[in-house]
Amino acid sequence: MAVDVLVPQMGESVLEGTILEWKVKVGDKVILNQPLVELMTDKVNIEIPAEGEGVLASLLAKEGDVVPVGTRIAVIDDGSGDAFKPPKPDAKPDAKPAAKAAPAPQPASMPKAEVKATADIGKGKMSPKVRMLIRQYSLDPATIAPTGKEGRVTVEDVMRTVEGRSSSAGFTSGPIPAPAVPQMPTITPAAAASPAAPAVEVGPRYQVEIPVFEPLPANIRERREPLAGVRKIISDHMVNSAFTAPHVTTFEEVDLTELTNYRNSIKKQFRADYGANITYLPFICKAVTTALKEYPKINASITETEVIHKNYFNIGIAVGREEGLIVPVLKDADKKSIVELAVEMAQLSEKARSNKLVPDDVSGGTFSLTNAGMFGATGSTPIINQPQSAILGIHAIQKKPWVVDGEIVIRDISNFGMSFDHRLIDGHTAVQFLHRVHEYLADPKMLLLYLR
Repeated sequence: MAVDVLVPQMGESVLEGTILEWKVKVGDKVILNQPLVELMTDKVNIEIPAEGEGVLASLLAKEGDVVPVGTRIAVIDDGSGDAFKPPKPDAKPDAKPAAKAAPAPQPASMPKAEVKATADIGKGKMSPKVRMLIRQYSLDPATIAPTGKEGRVTVEDVMRTVEGRSSSAGFTSGPIPAPAVPQMPTITPAAAASPAAPAVEVGPRYQVEIPVFEPLPANIRERREPLAGVRKIISDHMVNSAFTAPHVTTFEEVDLTELTNYRNSIKKQFRADYGANITYLPFICKAVTTALKEYPKINASITETEVIHKNYFNIGIAVGREEGLIVPVLKDADKKSIVELAVEMAQLSEKARSNKLVPDDVSGGTFSLTNAGMFGATGSTPIINQPQSAILGIHAIQKKPWVVDGEIVIRDISNFGMSFDHRLIDGHTAVQFLHRVHEYLADPKMLLLYLR
């Protein structure tokens, strides 16, 4: 008779597989348990072995096809001559099937198969599928009575043993309990012949249908490209910084309510007068350069043999681009007004995004600002831009309850995080510096004293 090769059940949520490779071709002689085909699912790859001997009569699916569980994908002719006979449309339900269907649990009321003598138990031959089920259900082979040809243990023998064990434990009907911890892809006999997608039962009344996504073909699951160009430079620079400077980050929540109100009141006219947006960064830059003069060590740099004190204040502004992050530098930022800083920032950002920066635009920085808040970040620990000693991370402004003069009010609050090189900068110095920046920004009128 013909032996059908079916796609087995491969786990509760696995409804289909992709044929990766046929290991046989039509006309090949097939022996029992010989691997026929390799299937790929979204969880594992699995080989389907032959459950009969003979000649491979036909392949019903090709490599690359997606085949649902239960699909007949090949036929083995055992020599009886009926391998190609189609099933009769008027076949009775109790007629003997022409093909070996997926195994199903036998209800307790079914007549038991003939069991061989006790001396034969545990000595039966087993297919890989049978061994898999034995491991799945933690069975002792010595408890399974073989009923197959030449003393072979069949799937039905395994399931009958499991059913008997379940009955003795108090289960009288229903599906056989699945093992608690599966050891490998489960080839669980389907409880019903219908190929409909299974659902996970959630509680006694509700069912949730599990979506199944077709896995990407192997040739497009990954794409590799050389680490080169700007990304290579950034990679080397970040690794060098991380392994050179012992990074510490200090945070402070900053009340930007007054600054927000002031900026909102001037931004429309500023745009009309100067052709640039007035963001928060020019004010932050002015507050930083003013505070750096009070805490000059944060503007310095360190080598293995010396500390380099700098009496100029060049502030780097990190700009995100498709090609990678770049940090153009505002030279002598302490000597420039809010207007000059805003216009120059806009010009440098445009040059960065259009790849028109020159080497001088990105060199000589003494301290850097990085604005993750524009993307919605509320906290980060930025990496220092070597050979600088500190970098200030600016984050999103949020409405928060805040205590002012003993009362709780809603204020515009941002979270600033400054990473610093602990070889040069002590924690108390970093904290005092950041708090000083906060004081300048919380009361923008203080910055008027330092406008050029």
